[in-house]
Amino acid sequence: MFVGYADGREVVADPVADTDDELVELVQTLGAYSGLSSRPFDTANPMLDIRLPDGSRLSAVMEVTQRPALSIRRNRMSKVFLSDLVGNGTLDEGLAAFLRACVTARKNVMIAGATNAGKTTMLRALANEIPPEERLITVERALELGLGEFPELHPNVVGLEERLSNSEGLGSISMAELVRRSLRMNPSRVIVGEVLGDEIVTMLNAMSQGNDGSLSTIHANSSQEVFNRIATYAIQAIERLPQDATMMLIAGAINFVVFVRRDNQYGQGGRLQRFVSSVREINGVDGRVLSSEVWAPGADGRAEPNSPIACLDDLARVGYDPAAYGRWSG
Repeated sequence: MFVGYADGREVVADPVADTDDELVELVQTLGAYSGLSSRPFDTANPMLDIRLPDGSRLSAVMEVTQRPALSIRRNRMSKVFLSDLVGNGTLDEGLAAFLRACVTARKNVMIAGATNAGKTTMLRALANEIPPEERLITVERALELGLGEFPELHPNVVGLEERLSNSEGLGSISMAELVRRSLRMNPSRVIVGEVLGDEIVTMLNAMSQGNDGSLSTIHANSSQEVFNRIATYAIQAIERLPQDATMMLIAGAINFVVFVRRDNQYGQGGRLQRFVSSVREINGVDGRVLSSEVWAPGADGRAEPNSPIACLDDLARVGYDPAAYGRWSG
């Protein structure tokens, strides 16, 4: 077993199982009791993703590797606020105020970044800016957001989790089906933990049909690449949306894309540097999505004010004053 620490150290630890069979049995036990429904881990289902009771994410594989293997990623910040992200250097006060205003003004925000860049942490921080009287519906492949664990922040949360098929190939409930179901559950906002497939079309439709203030995450290498990534998922969906239709859907659904960058250099305190490097506002469509990078990477790669905000009036109505943070007001 290898244990990696936030400061970059990786040490060899004592094994958690004496044999491969014992490791498989351990994972099978966790899969049976850690989610909303039992998740099999066997020859017919050789991959497993679950959330452990402490909020950690477990991913296990067998039959597709020479030996069973698993990884566990722990969340150091399960209850996190934008002020915490300011404190650890993920963003500055000005950007925090801007993102807070986006949530309050019910703008649809998609958080993008590479694996382990801090997308889920950012999503939690933004979600914790949502007023407690709102009803939240979360849709995830494996429950990990845990917004309902803090009733003082979100007393009215319904968490939906994708269900895999049984050994006979029956009983599965996909992310796309859950997103559709969420719209019938009187949500104030719909939060999709991570977009990885055909649920993107359903989610964008939900965002453009009055469910303003939705949040989601997606894997991408830049804020600009998000649009191509969405188009790739959309053409694989049942609807088989062509690119021009997808671009129109994106322009009508998403207001801002927040890109979180992971720098492989270690910063103060010996931790990997993770920070917001770009925020892109969607302005319309003309064959492709038209957008402006309202916050762009500065000399150190961190987001700095770059261009005027088109929807500034909407943000101003909820108290956002860009002049208070040293940037222009229009």
